[in-house]
Amino acid sequence: MPSVISKTLKIKGQLESSEDIQIDGDIEGDVRGINVKIGQNAKVKGTVYGDEVELAGTIEGKIESKKVTLTGTARMTGDILHQDIKIDSGAFISGSLKPEYGKSDSKPTLKPVTGGASAA
Repeated sequence: MPSVISKTLKIKGQLESSEDIQIDGDIEGDVRGINVKIGQNAKVKGTVYGDEVELAGTIEGKIESKKVTLTGTARMTGDILHQDIKIDSGAFISGSLKPEYGKSDSKPTLKPVTGGASAA
């Protein structure tokens, strides 16, 4: 079972799990997990890292993932670094799609972040 951040939770800070994460609340900070699902009413301001990231809600920041799925309700403001991407009709993206995940400048999943990380 994934760790669930319910719609009533608002978190400021880094969120990291060595398993799956389901986010239905608001996060201000980076998120790291194996499979990360951002629910339809969820909002993340920061970078989302994972082997698989599914976005149905809103991200202001960046996605770095092997496999990315943007559903029809997704709202993405920022760049997406990926190997494989699926974009459903109705998804909104303001940023660049970069098939560069896993190259030397990408941060690998589940490694600690040093220094302060912020999304602009």
